[in-house]
Amino acid sequence: MTTSSPAARRSRTIDVRVSSPAPIGYAGDTSSTGGRFASASAAARFAVIATFAARRADITVTIAVEEHDEVCVSGTPGEIACALAAIPVYSVGVRKARTAPALDFGEDPMRIPAPGYLRAAVDEVALPIQWQGSVGLEAGVDVRVLSTRPGPLPNSTLPLGQWAPDLAHRLTHDLARSITERSGQRSQATATYLPDQGRYEITHPDPMSDTDADADAVARYIRITQLRANLAALDPVADADCAVGLAAELLVLESYSRRVPSTEDRTVR
Repeated sequence: MTTSSPAARRSRTIDVRVSSPAPIGYAGDTSSTGGRFASASAAARFAVIATFAARRADITVTIAVEEHDEVCVSGTPGEIACALAAIPVYSVGVRKARTAPALDFGEDPMRIPAPGYLRAAVDEVALPIQWQGSVGLEAGVDVRVLSTRPGPLPNSTLPLGQWAPDLAHRLTHDLARSITERSGQRSQATATYLPDQGRYEITHPDPMSDTDADADAVARYIRITQLRANLAALDPVADADCAVGLAAELLVLESYSRRVPSTEDRTVR
């Protein structure tokens, strides 16, 4: 019998590959990105940010530990985030992607993209204010927009750069109104000045429709966490009948993201 030391287990490598059908006009059948990581948390954070940054609806994420496939899930970025969040070893990384939704790659960081209506609102409000001058000419105040989503889906931040204080104040309040209007009043945006950080921040929820696949994925994730909590609270003998039913439901839900032992036996959603 052989055993591995704690140090050896900590030094294992985790490879992540994020792939999707290549856009029309590009060579090859798929486009992909990937990386090698020393921890499950870092691997999951990269996987979530990379899937959202790809801006595609059909993506596959494969995570291999020591060159053996452990997880393979396909679907929308939101479905993938929920599937990984339901696997305990990767859940921390998904939470980190939620609170730190950008990976620094020098001049071109990989980010969770902002909602489309937000970018339209920025173009509508920011460009006229820019033409009024003084952007970058005075002591600047940072402005950014935080779009929040229901957990475990990641939030997104949209940095708008530095503005002169008077323009920053006007920009944030005008933009908050525009976001609310362009979302059809579904997303109430608020503007706040954070003096300790020298920054204006606009915060708004990014709502999901009831027919959105991501909404189903979030509901599935919530149900998984509920089932696990309920099973942990049951007496294995006195509540055996109830436990069997809950365990069966949990098994079905977990099959969306269960681990696989090899490349020949992947679970693909």
